[in-house]
Amino acid sequence: MVMNFFFMEHPLVGGYTPEKVALRRAIGLAFDGPRLRRQVFAGFGLPAQSTVAPGTSGYDGAYKSEMSDHDPARARALLDLHGYVDRNGDGWREQPDGQPLELVMASGGSQLDRQRNEIWKRSMDGVGLRMRFDIASWPELLKKSRAGTLMMWGYSWGAASPDGGFFLGIAYGPNASEANDPRFSLPAFDRLFERQRVLPDGPEREAVMRQAKNLLVAYMPYKVHLHTERLDLLQPGVQGYWRHPFRRDLWQYVDVPA
Repeated sequence: MVMNFFFMEHPLVGGYTPEKVALRRAIGLAFDGPRLRRQVFAGFGLPAQSTVAPGTSGYDGAYKSEMSDHDPARARALLDLHGYVDRNGDGWREQPDGQPLELVMASGGSQLDRQRNEIWKRSMDGVGLRMRFDIASWPELLKKSRAGTLMMWGYSWGAASPDGGFFLGIAYGPNASEANDPRFSLPAFDRLFERQRVLPDGPEREAVMRQAKNLLVAYMPYKVHLHTERLDLLQPGVQGYWRHPFRRDLWQYVDVPA
């Protein structure tokens, strides 16, 4: 799962009031996900509808949400409606109270990061949102994230088991500053998370997880872009290779004939 998150305690992009929710959703709608999948991942990515990954409980291939939408027109309309407009004529939107609005995305400095940042910058320019990038190493960014000093950042999560509850746990309030990097705290979501955790797999748990996914789409602490797909190229003589959906250490099972 490839995603970005908004730090929910930040005075600009955080918070649960309608205008703060609208800002995050507008940013999500403005981001050009199809370009990301095409240019950075060479088309190997399934558009994400929620944080829950394919192959895990809670994933529903028929579930469709705003999470995967790229709609700059709707983004501009949301921003206009909630007062994020260009008040001084410089081409950039200000906050509803007239204060400057500048998004700051934390990022590494790799070529892949630069490609992603270019897409982010182009997407935000398209709706009049100024954006700059805070470039640092992974350990530095992780330290800042744990300290709560980032506005926006992103990375990938991989499924380690078939239990999709993990991908809801990254928004569970008590997991703040651990798996819950945005420090999302919504009692209604927490109750749903706790309920699904004690239910057996089946329709009842699926329904509860769907409600939890809906809340994450509505409040958007995460903008989930895609679930990665992998292409393996093997020589004809390779024996025993089979990509496990969760386990990564496959080398001990692979051999080639002498």
